[in-house]
Formats: sequence, structure tokens, C-alpha cells
Amino acid sequence: PSSPGGDATGTVLATVEVAGAAASPPAPVPPQPSPRDLRRETVAATRTFTFGVGMVMAMGAGGMRFTIDGREYDPDRTDHTVRVGTVEEWTLVNDSPMEHSLHLHVWPMQLLRTGGREVTEIAWQDVVNIPARNRVTVRVAFDDYPGRTVYHCHILDHEDLGMMGVIEAR
Repeated sequence: PSSPGGDATGTVLATVEVAGAAASPPAPVPPQPSPRDLRRETVAATRTFTFGVGMVMAMGAGGMRFTIDGREYDPDRTDHTVRVGTVEEWTLVNDSPMEHSLHLHVWPMQLLRTGGREVTEIAWQDVVNIPARNRVTVRVAFDDYPGRTVYHCHILDHEDLGMMGVIEAR
């Protein structure tokens, strides 16, 4: 052993002894089904979500205002209601000069278009990046899980300053 800040070269930290017969190799991973492609499914509704940033002045104090569809987060408000068992197509519009990233709790999103380009592979994402002054299109399958949850910018400061909404599945 060495003193704090001293040289620990050659110090033994642990000794591992292995005994017994060798383990069998792992079984091969069974083939997986192809991922679901929502481009082949009926769209029950389309929605547009606009991500914005601005300044707010109140009683001489000011600060940044982060919004979705011009509104800051209100936990008592339901911003969108969806039907369980349906697929929706969402266009995510970023009007601001900084990038945002949408995280939708409970349901993953299939990325269809980003920055004007079609996404040809089946790309399922939990968080979708929305570049500055750009738009992204996704589809969401609300297969299960009725109830209320949130969607928000996954950049913590943006979320904390209001870039979040409530969605309810019925």
C-alpha cells in the first residue's frame, strides 16, 4: 500500500481464483421478428407540436421561456388526448435557434422524416432530436397503457423552464 498521492505501482488490489469445470458456451440468440413498421398502418390522427423559445419580462425580472405550442407546462392541464389502440403521426416543429429533443413517456416513436429527408430504415426511438429551425415527423402506436403521462424536451434546463406537456390515453 502507498500513502495518499504516493506511488501504487505493483500493489495487488485483488486475487481471483477460478476452479471447477469450464462453463458451456451460451446458446445462440433465437431469430427476432422484424420490427413493426408504422408506415404500413392506418393513421387515426395527425398533430403538430411547435417547440419555441422566447424571453419573458415580469415585474422588472426577465428570463427565458421554453414552450410547446406556445404554452409552458401546467400539470393540471391535459394538452393532448389520444385513443388507445390507434396510431398517430406527429410533426415536431422547432422554431427556435437551438436544438431540442422530444421524449415521450410510455410509448416509443418511429422516426419517419428528419431535416427534410425520409428515414428508410425502421428507426424506433425513445428520444427524438429536433434540430434548430427544422422539423421531424414520427408515428406513435398507442397500443396500451391508458392514463396520463408527459412528453418534454429531454434537455433538462428546457424541460425545467416549461417545455413539457401532458398527454392522456383513453
